[in-house]
Amino acid sequence: MLRYRLVLSVLSVIVLLATPHVRAQSFQHDFRYCVGDYALCAASTCTPTGGTIAVNTAGGGTANFPAAECTCPIFNGPALADLNGGNMTGSCDPPPNNGVWSLYSPMGHIPQEINNWSKGKKQSAAPIFVCPADLNQGNQFANCFSFACVRAGKVKGNIEVATCTCPLGESLEGTPVPAHSEFATPAGQCHEDICSQHPVGAPFPFDDLAPGQCFSFG
Repeated sequence: MLRYRLVLSVLSVIVLLATPHVRAQSFQHDFRYCVGDYALCAASTCTPTGGTIAVNTAGGGTANFPAAECTCPIFNGPALADLNGGNMTGSCDPPPNNGVWSLYSPMGHIPQEINNWSKGKKQSAAPIFVCPADLNQGNQFANCFSFACVRAGKVKGNIEVATCTCPLGESLEGTPVPAHSEFATPAGQCHEDICSQHPVGAPFPFDDLAPGQCFSFG
């Protein structure tokens, strides 16, 4: 039952943000399913570039955040996007120069660089870990949802990957996340040290999961 409550929690956040009442007060989200190639960065860790990236914010403007580069496997199919979020421009059309968007699809197994891109069930497992606030890393996770990526060829196992540039410490609203914040990440296979390695994550308020808890989709 915990799995279903978690999924419902995530979906309820998305639905809540998309309701007219909330949209009038905050970010004008436009959640859609895009079909085609997309990068799935959920289980990736990232490297700060030292530069910044412009992020879409409420009201149609942008804000700059510290940037990080993430290597993410490419999948094909329907995936959730926010056409007004990240650095998307209101359409599912791919970024220029044969690029792809970093979108989201719930998967329990994702090939990961930390395990040399193995497709094995154990090494590709992507359980969710809740990084505790006391690690002081809440502003250091990467939010790759709805950001542009460039194709970066293939890696071991003939897996096509993309290099995605993502902001550090940015919420789904285009606002900064405080340093002392819990965040959830499918990266690192529930090893706590991943919390300080700029994993891809999100500051979702999981009522069912305590800090330091590990949960698998199966």
